[in-house]
Amino acid sequence: MSDWTFVEKMALLQTILLSVILIGVFRSTIKRIINGTKVFVRRFIGVCIYHVARLIPRDPKFVVFGAEAGQGFRGNTKYLYLKAKQDDRIHCVWVLKNPIAVKQMNQEGMECYSVHSLKGIYFQLRAKTFIHSHSIHDDFNRYLLGGATSINTWHGVGLKKVWGANQKTYTYKALHEKNPIKRWLHSFVVRTQNASISYVISTSDVVSSYYPETYLVKKENILQLGQARNDVFFHETEEDEAVPSFIKENRVITYMPTHRNFGKLDKDINRVLDLKELDAFCEAHGYKFLVKRHMFSKGQVPTRLKNVVDISHENIDPQMLLKYTDILVTDFSSCYTDYLLLNRPVLFYCYDLDEYLTKSNEMYHDYYDVTPGPKVESFASFMEALEDVVNGRDSYDEERKEVLDIFYEKKNQKTVTDQQVAYIFEHILKLEYKKTASVSSSSKKDHHHFTA
Repeated sequence: MSDWTFVEKMALLQTILLSVILIGVFRSTIKRIINGTKVFVRRFIGVCIYHVARLIPRDPKFVVFGAEAGQGFRGNTKYLYLKAKQDDRIHCVWVLKNPIAVKQMNQEGMECYSVHSLKGIYFQLRAKTFIHSHSIHDDFNRYLLGGATSINTWHGVGLKKVWGANQKTYTYKALHEKNPIKRWLHSFVVRTQNASISYVISTSDVVSSYYPETYLVKKENILQLGQARNDVFFHETEEDEAVPSFIKENRVITYMPTHRNFGKLDKDINRVLDLKELDAFCEAHGYKFLVKRHMFSKGQVPTRLKNVVDISHENIDPQMLLKYTDILVTDFSSCYTDYLLLNRPVLFYCYDLDEYLTKSNEMYHDYYDVTPGPKVESFASFMEALEDVVNGRDSYDEERKEVLDIFYEKKNQKTVTDQQVAYIFEHILKLEYKKTASVSSSSKKDHHHFTA
């Protein structure tokens, strides 16, 4: 460079400065191109792996379970696993993404592997049948499931449009892409969101009607078999013993809100509720107000309050919490459709209904048609409605039963685990189902002020 002329050095300097200026001006465009390239390469490799996986022989004896976006041993699949693993004709394993949960399951004597471990990859490539509670992308490595059969138990019966029915998702946009070439290219990626053969478990005719569009499965692959996790409402198990005594020994109001656009629109809980006033209300009426928030929620519940307790990070199964709840407070969460099986009061605190519908989620139903309880949009009106309920002024009993019938057909308003496992064995695994002993059954617990 020492041999360069002054003019050449100036030209080089100008080139460098111009490059810096152009990078600064077009930084966002360059970043978008780089990120887009990364996404394309990742998806291209994933699609190739998915199709190669279809060529690998799969063992019908291997059944892999997963749940809760790979985070733990819970949800509908938990109860199917506990039944299925009693049959020595099949080999049942769990695959999870949470290393702590993997370790805990192994310590409790259950065979579980990390989704990215060698054993985890082996079973994902070799198993014929996968049973899960979210998408195969959430619960497993979806690209390894080419050639497999999946059974999606889902994790609720809700109002919100998801997956192929939600206009904001990649799936919906890909399926409705106007450019035929782009739509064709996107279809390869969309295909990897299901196994080669996919089933989805539903709960009623109404729910089944919108599942094909939502989950991209054939109508005949919608299995109207209920939600296994709700069986705990109808009989006693060891899980009842694990529920903290302060919940079992008190009358309980539980607040279980959903997220707003994955937390982007969530408001601080202290702006939504006057927690100090609620604490005084509970003291006067003899209740505990439990807060079970979505993982995307914002704000902190003050620990100094005696009767308002945030249990969001406690290891309490949501269904067991519902079982011991006297009054449920929610907004757009699907938890209330399960809670209807207990026929107890529900309050809908929908303080941001218009914003939610326009900026967060569309719904399958008209909100006012399927929410059997007071719908309030201010804290003052919420407290008035809560006062009515704790004093026994509940006029929604018949409406709750009517809405329950929309979301759950009669045969699914009771224990359903056996019918689900029987179907899976006989129609999917092609094995005769040998019914095993169930835990002792009893009626719904009359342990609180409100009875079912």
